[in-house]
Amino acid sequence: MMEVDRVLRPGGYWILSGPPINWENNYRSWLRPKEELREEQRKIEEIAELLCWEKKSQKAEIAIWRKRQNCRERVSRATMCDPQYAIDIWYCFCTCFLVSFK
Repeated sequence: MMEVDRVLRPGGYWILSGPPINWENNYRSWLRPKEELREEQRKIEEIAELLCWEKKSQKAEIAIWRKRQNCRERVSRATMCDPQYAIDIWYCFCTCFLVSFK
């Protein structure tokens, strides 16, 4: 998400389709525990908020966020490297690697 944020212009949109969006109705067909999907979506929502993205809509398996024009509360990459925001090991590794060598 941080890489998307880097190239997304203020006012731009990011659309996520599929898991974990609408996990409440699809967790059985996705063959994943609902608690896992709930937590995954919670982390996505939290990271989006830290990046100053506003959730505009969610219908079925599609969610749309918009990057705010002005955001003074934006967090640093170092803060995002905290393991509590890691959705998977690739994300954590890449984020921490980028922070460490800048």
